[in-house]
Amino acid sequence: MNKEIAKRRYKDVLRPDVINNSQGDFLATHVPMKNLYLTDHAELSDQDRKSPMTEERIYELVLPLGEEDQFVLVKGPSGAGKSHLIRWFYTMLELRKPDSEIVLFIRRADNTLKGTIRQLIELPEVKDLPDRELYKKLSSASTRIPERELKNTIYYHFVTLIESDDGTAGNGEERMISNVDRKHLITLLQNDLFKKRLMAESGPVDRIYNKFAENKSSDVNDEVAEFKCRDLEIDSVFRDELMNAGADQKARKIADRMVGDDEFVKKLADYMNLFVEKVIQRCTGLEPGDLSKVIEEIRQELFRQGKNLTILIEDITAVSGVDESLLDALLTDRNGYSDKKMCRINAVVGSTDGYYRDKFRANIKGRIKRFVNVPDDVFDGDQTGLIEFFARYLNVISLEEDTISKWIAVKADADQYPVHTVTIGEGWGKYKVGEKELNLFPFSEHAILYLYNKQDINKRNPRALMREVLEPYLADSLEDLHRFPVRRVSLEGVNPDLRNTVYNRTDLEDGTKLRLVQFMYIWGNGTNHVYEEDGIKYIGGIPLQVYMELGLPIIDGKEVEKPVVEHAQEKRAEEAQKRDRETSSTVVENEQVTNVLREVDRWIEDVNYKLNIGATTKSVRALNDVRKNMNDFLYEVIDWLAEGVPIDVVNKVKETSGAFLVAFERQTTESNAFVILPASIESRKIIEAFVRWSEVGKKSWDFPGSTDYLYRVQRWSEHIKPEIVKAIMQYNGKTVNYFSYAVAAEFYRLILNGYCKEYKNPQNLTPLLLLRKFPAVSAENGHTKAWNDLRKMVNDSDGEKSRTCVLQYFNLPQGTAKVSQNYVMEYTVFNSQVKKVINTGLRYAEEELQLDDPVRKRREYSIYLKKIQDRIEGVIQEEERAINSKLDVMRQLVDLDTLEEDEDVREVIREIKKFYEQANKSHISAAIHDRSDLIGKCQRNAGMIVKAIREALCIQDIVDPVEKLIRLSKDPLKDLSLFTELLSTVDSDVRKTDQEIEKRMGNVSLGGDNSVETKYAREQMRIRQCRENMEAVKKRHVGG
Repeated sequence: MNKEIAKRRYKDVLRPDVINNSQGDFLATHVPMKNLYLTDHAELSDQDRKSPMTEERIYELVLPLGEEDQFVLVKGPSGAGKSHLIRWFYTMLELRKPDSEIVLFIRRADNTLKGTIRQLIELPEVKDLPDRELYKKLSSASTRIPERELKNTIYYHFVTLIESDDGTAGNGEERMISNVDRKHLITLLQNDLFKKRLMAESGPVDRIYNKFAENKSSDVNDEVAEFKCRDLEIDSVFRDELMNAGADQKARKIADRMVGDDEFVKKLADYMNLFVEKVIQRCTGLEPGDLSKVIEEIRQELFRQGKNLTILIEDITAVSGVDESLLDALLTDRNGYSDKKMCRINAVVGSTDGYYRDKFRANIKGRIKRFVNVPDDVFDGDQTGLIEFFARYLNVISLEEDTISKWIAVKADADQYPVHTVTIGEGWGKYKVGEKELNLFPFSEHAILYLYNKQDINKRNPRALMREVLEPYLADSLEDLHRFPVRRVSLEGVNPDLRNTVYNRTDLEDGTKLRLVQFMYIWGNGTNHVYEEDGIKYIGGIPLQVYMELGLPIIDGKEVEKPVVEHAQEKRAEEAQKRDRETSSTVVENEQVTNVLREVDRWIEDVNYKLNIGATTKSVRALNDVRKNMNDFLYEVIDWLAEGVPIDVVNKVKETSGAFLVAFERQTTESNAFVILPASIESRKIIEAFVRWSEVGKKSWDFPGSTDYLYRVQRWSEHIKPEIVKAIMQYNGKTVNYFSYAVAAEFYRLILNGYCKEYKNPQNLTPLLLLRKFPAVSAENGHTKAWNDLRKMVNDSDGEKSRTCVLQYFNLPQGTAKVSQNYVMEYTVFNSQVKKVINTGLRYAEEELQLDDPVRKRREYSIYLKKIQDRIEGVIQEEERAINSKLDVMRQLVDLDTLEEDEDVREVIREIKKFYEQANKSHISAAIHDRSDLIGKCQRNAGMIVKAIREALCIQDIVDPVEKLIRLSKDPLKDLSLFTELLSTVDSDVRKTDQEIEKRMGNVSLGGDNSVETKYAREQMRIRQCRENMEAVKKRHVGG
């Protein structure tokens, strides 16, 4: 390589669109194509594949320049080399054609219709057309229009055409969609939200625009200008957006049908694609027959001049919108139109397989009789051609353009083919083209073959090789040779001896080991064989100076005889067979060991490869076992208590599904791992030890070489232990604190169950309270529904988990038991940690909780405590409302300030008793109801009622919610409710008595009969006495 020239030239030379490359670069890089197929039918049969042809033979058969019209379709996958072949046809025609043959070459240009038309109007044969109006129309069609304006034009042409359609897209065939659906579709297309969706980048309008307007990049655009089903797929979210935006009812109806109905969506896409050609024609101002007429007039003019026409179209998709009429013109045989006097035409047109299959109409397909099929893998079975392909490109990027031009000036004479001056990469290998030797830096023959075979089978075409192999490796070598090769490729099917030798060296860093292994296997022959040839020392088939150039270490190899030089092709085949034999003869002591190590080697060598963890297939079963066995080993060998890790913390990790102490970098399934083992050689050694323990030793260290593997594992576990301990006790810089949340939750449980009545505030709580057994209490209390609902919640399984956590966290397990109901508490630490929780007042803000703890079993305590805390405020409010309601009733009926002692309550009760006794004597109906039970309860609980009143009044002045909760846990509401019920009952009876007395008074007769007056006078006196007694009670106890 000539480094300075290559830096400037390589991107231009490796440009994927061969049509835009210079003729000199094209010819200098051209490698004859050998695997081509000429048929009279589109699809290749197995029999066809047995007869490949060279490009020269194809040229002789399809371009004989006879008198018969001919149409040839060059067909193949994208990137297979169709452009290259057509360009080569053009070059050969220019060199070999007679003067009477006119060759029109329509290049891919910028891969758009406008670009193609611009080429046409620049051709002399078109400029001289007698029909000047047609020339003007073509010129107008090539005019540039602002992108936004043209895209809007495209969109509204679709709307207009669909509005004037009857559902058949003007084909006169059966309707594709009903008139109702068509009208609904129009309304949807007129909706701004849906329009924005279709006009988005990479959407259908953008694809159509890019195909006939201006290409935004130099990349080859093989996308067809059409609507795809994904463009019209609507989900429920977008449908809701339409509704919220006030979309028309018709638009909403069709949107509803499009949600989840793939068949209907496809029908709409197919229907809209019927208008693509018409839309493009309208936007360019062209009519279906315009290009056809251009071809016809060219043929007529050439006929008058006694000349013939060969037309080559590199990519038919570049004339999307008028392709059908153009194909029709190219397929028109002059024998059927003798009156038009047209010249003979040879047409060679390129198309992708997909475009031919989906876009060529049946009548067009039926008229095509000659096909040149270009396979995706043009180098299949042609190793020489593949290496020459690389060699020529690597040569041309190191040549100045004027050097290439001088070669073209001598008609690209093969004997004068220019070769660059090597300034870097001497000794990397050469490829002989004729008598010329081309330097292969930064590749070797073996590297080219190996990297080619590593490519996906669908990416072995020339364009993909340039994009994914040639250019990236070339760029890496130009950037920093002391890091080359930067890219890692998985090494499969190779003899592992060399790799193991390198990996076991302790004096090298992993990066250096990987570079060395990659280089020796891919660029060299994958051995440590050392020999000399012409005074040059070779190691693994690579000269010593190359290792030094890359800054790679030199390994001690095995001295062997210099290999016999054979014919290059035979030598490559023999080397491949030899390596296959070596690989197959490698001793495989255990299938699972081999499978795991093969998988791990790919993992550490290829940065894009993911370790296959989680699958259940036989080939990776042992790898899953390795991860499990590694974690089990670490759980057992680490003395967790000695490292300051409570056993409960360890158990929480073990019990959480998907949580591991260690897992692997870049594994296929996600896992919550505390330590990620990097894709390194050291990790490979540990994995190998565990897979041998499992598969060879049958879960023991009793197997050959086990001492070394066990020692390696013990060193590794000691090395990784501090990291695991730190990771298991911390995350995101925070120390795990779920014990504190469990303690707070347990205190709340005790409070809500009424076990903290003797405490005034949370700071008075004691750690010993947590160690006592407090069963859940019954629901027979005076609390509100909110209180009892929360109490029920804390008494369920989550509450039990919190209590168990509180007891287990600092429990010292005895013997081999990891969990025990016999608690031997590390009380000093327990006491200290609980007091810290008590000092918080049992309150934790949301940001203080560890709701993002990656371990689910630990995170549950934060979630549980948050659930409790979120409900406390509502519980307190409901309790206070109920208490205030009772106090309001009492204030209306008694003077609360006078109820200071038990006797004050009893005095009220005695007065109440007197009322009922007097009512009974006076035959008042209030005496009918037996209030003795209620009165008796209040009398017996007079002391509790006084305390409840005091507590209720005190709660009103408390601000701290947890302190309020503790006070409320004494259940003042229960006794307040009892006393309030008595007072309310008495108040009701008094009111009824008043009404009854008034009624009786009204019924008293004041007539002159003295005997009657005397009779009622006594009755009135008794009633008056009763009322006076009642008034006395009121004056003494009722406020106001």
